Amino acid sequence: MSGGGAPNAVAAPRKVRQVHALTGVRIIAALWVVLFHLRGNLAAEFPELTRVIGPVINHGELGVDLFFALSGYVLALNYGSRMGLRLDRRATVRFWWARIARVWPAYMFMLIFVTIWRGVLLARDVSDPVAVRDYGVTSFIRQALLVVQWTESDSDRLAWNGPAWSVSAEALAYLLFPVIILAVFRFNRVFSTRSLVIAGLLALFPVVFFSYVLGLYAPWMWALRILCAFIAGALAFYVVDRFPDTARSRGLASHIALVAIVGVIVGCFVLDLTGRTRYIGVLIPILVVTVGALGIADRHVARLLGTRIMVTGGMASYSVYLVHMPLIEIFWFAQNHWPNALGQGSVGSKIGFILLPFVVVAGGYLLWRFVEEPSRRKLRSMSVQNIPERAVDDPPLHHDSPAGTDVPVAATPPGADKAAS
Repeated sequence: MSGGGAPNAVAAPRKVRQVHALTGVRIIAALWVVLFHLRGNLAAEFPELTRVIGPVINHGELGVDLFFALSGYVLALNYGSRMGLRLDRRATVRFWWARIARVWPAYMFMLIFVTIWRGVLLARDVSDPVAVRDYGVTSFIRQALLVVQWTESDSDRLAWNGPAWSVSAEALAYLLFPVIILAVFRFNRVFSTRSLVIAGLLALFPVVFFSYVLGLYAPWMWALRILCAFIAGALAFYVVDRFPDTARSRGLASHIALVAIVGVIVGCFVLDLTGRTRYIGVLIPILVVTVGALGIADRHVARLLGTRIMVTGGMASYSVYLVHMPLIEIFWFAQNHWPNALGQGSVGSKIGFILLPFVVVAGGYLLWRFVEEPSRRKLRSMSVQNIPERAVDDPPLHHDSPAGTDVPVAATPPGADKAAS
């Protein structure tokens, strides 16, 4: 690939502006997925409303792809300069431990919750509204180790906490990240900006093409979804990093972000109205563009996403994502057992589905506030970085940055590590 001038050397890590918008957009992605799982219920209870917003929530599964792209972008921002030069064993172990501290405590808490929930239903021979394909010790161990998706071609009723399949997929990306960042970092050293953009498009080609030919849920499409969006997100960071931190660049990025978001919304309507939903993969590159633009944007939608309430929501979004299906399934269970009060078409059902997104956000906030964040801090305190150097067998690191932190001190967007769930 060629075109334009490639950088001749790797610049020293420079200070990166706070990326509040990338944190705020996470709660939008999480709620998009929540509404996607409620789409059938909302259509039944509020048909007039769903005629207006239906096409958008009908494609809320793309919120997962948005999460994947965010992960690639933010991890490249946080770890690229520290892990891109060479494969360092200690840096790799610290990265993996930081990721475990980030995703595992809340994940395990909810896994135990759904284990008890489904186990009680099974023991009492009560119908499970979303029965899993395998409830057993082996499956529990695989889920606890975050590897349950790795050997399966599809995710249908695989994880006991439905959306947890994507956390397992993320874990695979974390495992591969030390190698991925070696390649992406070198692309940034030798490729021009135009060539990096082309590389990003090539990275996305498999998921776009095969989602059209086979469908987004075809066997092993989950692997393409995580790897393609994740790598494209990492490349997007290095494209954005080429632009100067000026008012003109931020303004241009703000306009691009707004146009991209409108493009996704319009695309959802076009796909639904024309019946060409097999083209859904075309929207994934637009989501990657949205992530890249929000990385430096400071106006329009970026300003809204950077407000305090949106940033707080973004920080809790992983927990919101984890709690949403168990809470939805509990309400479905209640509907089956109290059809007169909560059955479809009843006042109780309408009120329930209006309140459910708010209940999910509240439950997610509590999980984040009292489980995810305290556990993350405790586990991070156990990192090798906090062990005196003489107690560690490995030689000193080749740099002086505070290793093991999710974001380098010189490049710390508050809450940015939250974009990797």
